[in-house]
This record gives sequence, C-alpha cells and structure tokens, in this order.
Amino acid sequence: MSSPPIILTKDKTMADAKAIMRDKRISGIPIVDEQEKLIGIVSIENIILALENGQINEPVEKHMVKNVVYLLKGMAISTAMEYLMTHNYGRYPVIDRTTRKIVGVVTKADLMQHLYERLGRIYMHNKRRDKILTPVDFLLDQNAPEEKRFERKLFSYTIEDPDIDNAGKGSTLFKKFLQERDFPEEAARRASIALYEAEVNVVLHANGQGLIKAFLEKDQVYIVIVDTGPGIDDIDLAIQPGYTTASDDVREKGFGAGMGLPNILKYTDKLVILSSNNGLKMEMVIIKKTDQKQET
Repeated sequence: MSSPPIILTKDKTMADAKAIMRDKRISGIPIVDEQEKLIGIVSIENIILALENGQINEPVEKHMVKNVVYLLKGMAISTAMEYLMTHNYGRYPVIDRTTRKIVGVVTKADLMQHLYERLGRIYMHNKRRDKILTPVDFLLDQNAPEEKRFERKLFSYTIEDPDIDNAGKGSTLFKKFLQERDFPEEAARRASIALYEAEVNVVLHANGQGLIKAFLEKDQVYIVIVDTGPGIDDIDLAIQPGYTTASDDVREKGFGAGMGLPNILKYTDKLVILSSNNGLKMEMVIIKKTDQKQET
C-alpha cells in the first residue's frame, strides 16, 4: 500500500480534490473526519459530475461516495485480490483494525505489480534451480575409480558455503548419485528438487552451514538435512506459498520467493520438520510410482 495516504478532510471543496488529484496523478482521494477516520471517497467521476453541474466549489462531503469498500491492515493479498475481482474499483483505502483510522491506499495497479513481481521471482527461482540441477563441470567424473565415488547406497554432503550464488551443489551431486544407481527418473527429479529447496534454505537461514545425508533403497530414498541456524518460528506459516523472510537483495537474485517449503511439501511423499533454536532437521521420503497420500 501507499503510506501515508493522500487524504482530504470533509470540509475541503471538490476544487481542492481536483487540484490534488491532478498534481498527484491519482484517480481518487479518501475523505476523513477530524479523527482521520474514513467516511467516504471522491473519484474522478465525482469531480466530472461536480464540474458539469457547477458544484466544483462545494464541500467534498456533499459529493463523496459514502459506502466505501475498504481493506484492513494485515489482510492477506489473496483476500485483497478477492475484493478486486468482486468490486473492480481502482483503489481501496486501508484501515487500522483498532483505531479505524486510514493508514494507506492500495490501488489495482499496486496489487497487479505485486503479483507480477511474485511471479517473476518464482520464475527466476525455478529457472535457476533447473539450471543448477543440470549436469555441469563440478559433477563426479564418470571415469573416476569406483573407490573414489560415493558408497553404493549412502550419500553424504557437507554444506559449508554461505554464498547464495553457489547454493545447489549438494543437490546436483545427489541427482547424479541417483542417476548412477538407476533410480527412476521421475522420482529422482522430485527428490533433487526437494533437496535443492532445502539446501537453499540452509544457505539463506543458517549461513550455509549444514549436512545432507541420504539412504537409497529399492523403491524409495530417505533424505535428512540438518543445519545449525535459528530454526523456524512458525512452520504452519512458513509452508504457506509466498511467505518469506528473505531480504530484498536475496529476492532480486531470484531467491526468497516463498516457495521453498511449499515445493518441498509438493515433491516429497513423506516429510517431517523438527525445529528448535539450535537448528532445523528435515527428513524427506521420496517413493517411486506411489499413489500414497503424502504424510506430514
């Protein structure tokens, strides 16, 4: 939302509203009382009618729309979008739940811009993940002696790089590990994506310090990833698509779109998350060709 909002008190004239709307290049102004509580809104249509009827110097209180559709501070974007689809107004005042004062204004353009940015970050994140999980020069050498490769069924990788641009090396090696052991392609893809998202979270939230361990069985793979970061305060909130605590700099790089844990939940068949102030432990199970409902 735009804050502080551009507002007018009810004693101002329609000419005042017209001048502000022209100077600020906006299409509507919320009208408030002496306590800055919302009582109406004046739009371009109201200005046009006042001009046509020679009433441009009358108080805005006489011409404002009184039944205003407004949003509440703290309301979810999804709810705001429902208002947009239902009412299709150009702007929505935002009201504080406690004081009932107007604290901002959200326009249709603001909501659409937010969605475009969210979709862009998700697209960048997924493109980078796909690129990282495609074989590159740091993969295990196909011609290396067997004793220098990972054990047949055990995989282990230490995460020790806080640079977000380097995140994904462990999950790339893990994907190669599964491919070399003929683990089904579809299950291997899900497993590597889930691990990639978990590995990125270790870099983002635990300063790149963590450990990956995996055990491969005939038709499923068990993955455990642990870190020594601050943990997750509210797991139920963290698994909601779009929820993120990442900084602006991180989001500009294509990370922190708020889809890490939701993607892990999506691509695993079983998932356990244990969180404390001393770190996070995540256990994942990916099963090939399963119709079982995911357990969390």
